[in-house]
Formats: sequence, structure tokens, C-alpha cells
Amino acid sequence: MRKHWAKLVVILGVLLLVTILTTRHFAASPGRQMAPSPDAGAVSSQAGECAQCHEMRPEVLTWQVSVHDKFACTVCHINKTDADYAAQHKTGSFLKPIKHSDPVPNSVCLRCHSANRVVSPGGDLKIPHQTHLNAGVTCVTCHFGVAHAKVAERDLSFIMPDPANYDAWTPEIAQKVVTDYYIKPSMWTCLNCHKERNVTTKCGACHTSIPTLPSHDQPAWKSEHGKFARNNELQQCVNCHATPGLPTSVMPSTGDKAADFARSQQFCYSCHLQRPAFHGKSMITSHPGLAAELGMENCLTCHDVSKPQPGENVPKIYCNQCHWFNSKAGG
Repeated sequence: MRKHWAKLVVILGVLLLVTILTTRHFAASPGRQMAPSPDAGAVSSQAGECAQCHEMRPEVLTWQVSVHDKFACTVCHINKTDADYAAQHKTGSFLKPIKHSDPVPNSVCLRCHSANRVVSPGGDLKIPHQTHLNAGVTCVTCHFGVAHAKVAERDLSFIMPDPANYDAWTPEIAQKVVTDYYIKPSMWTCLNCHKERNVTTKCGACHTSIPTLPSHDQPAWKSEHGKFARNNELQQCVNCHATPGLPTSVMPSTGDKAADFARSQQFCYSCHLQRPAFHGKSMITSHPGLAAELGMENCLTCHDVSKPQPGENVPKIYCNQCHWFNSKAGG
């Protein structure tokens, strides 16, 4: 009886060994697809070949947590085939971070979405889709971030130390990256497009009413809005002009909350970096009088006392090029 058991154990051992060797052979054989590694983030099979490229992890993982995760990549990205991308990867003829060079055409979006569908935006917003389509505006002009939250265009260093370390991307990081501000059109989306097309940027073009704010159409608004912000009304500026998810102040502080906010927001510093008309051709003789009249804090909204550090959203002209102030307060 013991001999029979011994033979059975030997046979089972041999079968187990053959199974292991066979599995390894098939997994390593050319032309056969290996199972995804455990750290692949459980990426949906809808991603196809894209999920096999580690440089695509940010795009694949952000897509996976988007509302379009049930649609394969090639449903929207129709201009190239897997073979085209494979050739680019093999030769290294692509830029990082990955940016799709061919925008998704309207015809792809309109397979599922009707241009005349009823839209229910929040608040008092007006969104005339048909008017935009008639003007030749593509769907992705406004809805560019719907699938990937503009992951290739953003500075993500405040979320992870090295966004270019693609192997460090996880579904948890993707969840932090995919926020409403980057997947839905923002006020900046509208304003930038309207400016480029020379279309009105008046609030009433997109809003039915703004009952609690002063009129931005007043002739003196450009020069007076700083006083409004400093008169305990800064929060009203923040409500409309802050970028959600990003700081509303800069460090170190200038000592002025309005200036700190303006330096932290693209909406503000994109104008403040431009030379205002009232500066004239030269400020050398007139700026002492203006500083005395308007207050030093007005100067520090745009200018630094000392030489600006890299990354500061201020002009290159600073006070201590000529003066010898000891602090940002001008002391």
C-alpha cells in the first residue's frame, strides 16, 4: 500500500513540474500577450494597447476614473491606429508628457451627444451649444479635459514629487488629479476663447445675473478694483476668479492679501504682467508721486522690492534696482 502512495506522490510531483514549466514557456513565448503585472493599476481592457506603455499611465489612469471609462481609447482617438503608436514608441518619435496631436472631431462626440440636447448648468450660466457649433467651435475646445483632466498640460508637482515618473502613478493619484475644475469647462475656458475670437467678454454674455457684485463695466474699474479687493471684499474676488484646487495666496506673503491673491491667480497676473497705459513711456520721474498718491501696496501688487525669484508671477522691474528697501513693505 505504501508503494502505491509513493508512486502517486511522484506522479503528482511530475505533473506539477510540467504544468509550471509549460506556463512559463507560454507566457514568455514571442507573440503571446502576458498577463498584466500586479502594479498595472487593474486597468480596464478597454484601454487596449495604450495600457501596455508606461508613458501612457497618467492618461490611462485618469481616463479610467472619468465618465468615459466604458469607451475604448480608439472610440474617440480615431485618426491613428495601434500600429502607428507602436511605431512611434519603437522609434521614440514622440514627446513627453504624451499629448495627442489630432483633436477629437465633433462627429465622434455627436455619436452619443446631441447638439440640441437640453443642458442644465449650475447657477445662472447660459450655454448655447448650437450657437457655438454654428460658429465652428469644436466640442473639445470647451470639453478638452473630460477624459484626462488635462493631465499633460498641468503642473502636478504639488500632488506628487515627480509627475514624469510614470511608474509612480496609481489609481489613487489619478483620483486626486481628476477634479471638476479640470474636467468641466471653467470661466477661463470661456474667456480665453472669447478673447482669441474677439468675442465679448462681458459677464452678461454667460451669466443671466450677478446681483451681489459691483459693475465691472464702470470706466474706472480697471484702476479701482484693487481698492475694492482691499476694502474687506477680497472674498468676492475669490469666489469668481480663484482656480479651484490651487492656493489663493503666495508664500512668502507680500504683506497684502489682495496682492497675494493677485500673484497666485492667472486671471489676475496675466494682466498685471502687462504694462498699464497710465505708466506711460517712462515711470522714472512719475512713479514717486503715484506711489505717494496710491500707496506702496499698489506697486507691490505687481512689483517686488527685491529681484524676483524664478516662478514668481511679477514683472522683471523691481524696486531695489534703484532703491535700497529692506523689505516688501518698502521699509
